[in-house]
Amino acid sequence: YLQEYEKYKDVPLSLNETYTLKDSDNKLEIVELDEHARVARVKNIETGALATKTLHWCRKNLIKE
Repeated sequence: YLQEYEKYKDVPLSLNETYTLKDSDNKLEIVELDEHARVARVKNIETGALATKTLHWCRKNLIKE
C-alpha cells in the first residue's frame, strides 16, 4: 500500500473540475475537498449522486479532462 500511496500522493485535485473515472465513461466533479480528513465529496454529473471518497481513491481513479 505504501508504494501505491507514494505513486499517487502528488497527483493534484481541484474543486469544480470535471474528471473521468478510469475504465469508465462516468464523469465526476469534486465538490468538496478536506485535506485534513483526507476525503473528498464527488458528484456524478449524469445522476447528481454524491459520494465520499478518500483523496487516495480520487488521485488513483480520476483522470482530469
